Formats: sequence, structure tokens, C-alpha cells
Amino acid sequence: MPSKPLRVYIVDDSPPVAEVLIELIAVPGRIEVLGVGETEAAATLAIRSLKPDVVVLDLQLREGSGTNVIKAVRADRDLAAVRLIITSNHTSPQLRAGCLQLGADHYFDKVKELGALTACLARLADERQ
Repeated sequence: MPSKPLRVYIVDDSPPVAEVLIELIAVPGRIEVLGVGETEAAATLAIRSLKPDVVVLDLQLREGSGTNVIKAVRADRDLAAVRLIITSNHTSPQLRAGCLQLGADHYFDKVKELGALTACLARLADERQ
């Protein structure tokens, strides 16, 4: 019996970046992108209704912030299993540590670490096999 694909939701306020992420992430039958949110409120609502396996989350959003999305997801017991992967252009060690402390599972530089991001998602998809 084939396993279900890894279900990913992307939160990024830049449509071109979101499109690149979809192209990098989506693997038919293996990794499915459920949608894209651009604001804190829209992302939080979508995550609660879709219950994705993974959220790929930018910190700077059109309205609100990615850190507030981390807090909202981690405060919701129904979403305890959701993996939060931060992608950001801001890569200070303090920011990375702060996001991980809030409950993010991984933190990747949006420019330099996209290969590491896709490798991480591939590992998570492998765990479902």
C-alpha cells in the first residue's frame, strides 16, 4: 500500500519566492503543496483547517509575523505534530536560536540553504514510507 504524500503549506508574502519554493518542494505522489498564505491571520487559519505535516514559514509577512505563527501553532494541541521550518533572509544566530526556542523545528537561509531545505523535506517524506 503506497504511503500518503508529505503535506506542506507555504507561508511567504512574496509570490515569486512562493513559486520557487513550490517548484523546489513539490514531488508528485511524495510531497504535496497544499497552498500558500501571505499573512499571519490567513496562515494560522489555513494551518488549523488543513493540518499540514509541515509548514515552510517566512518570518516577514504582508501582515503580522512568522514568529506569531510559530506561537499560534505551538499553542494549539491539535497542531502538535506539525513541523515548522523557517526560511528567512535574516540569518543571525540570535534570530535562529529565538525561532527554535519558540518551537520551530528547523531554520534555513532562504538564499544559501535551499538545498538543505529540500533535503530536510525529503527526509521527512522518507519517514512516511
